[in-house]
Amino acid sequence: MLRKADYALLLTFIFLFVFIGNMKRIPEINQWLHSIINDHELVTSVFVSQVISNVPAAILLSGFTDNISTLVVGTNIGGLGTIIASMASLISFKYYVTTANKRNGAYLEFFTLLNLIFLAMLLILYYFSK
Repeated sequence: MLRKADYALLLTFIFLFVFIGNMKRIPEINQWLHSIINDHELVTSVFVSQVISNVPAAILLSGFTDNISTLVVGTNIGGLGTIIASMASLISFKYYVTTANKRNGAYLEFFTLLNLIFLAMLLILYYFSK
């Protein structure tokens, strides 16, 4: 059963998709995305995933490249990093804050540190596997 907070998270995700659809239509942003993604799909998708979550990032950037396989790898790896890089991370944090003896700041610091370490490791592995 979805709770009120679950609907808020779901609405946030929906609004992200509306947001990226509108961003694609702004000529300056459209041109800028075309210029930065060309031959930089992995780095661009990892970076954008840190700001708008990895699934909306994949949808946003997919219209600007033919190199979809690298884009998918980048957005999957990009699910690590910040707390907003993946909706699953937000959901886990939402449940953590309801626990007794919670330490939100410590959780976020530890979460971010581990995620950045794993993000770096996966990027290194990807480049060595090429």
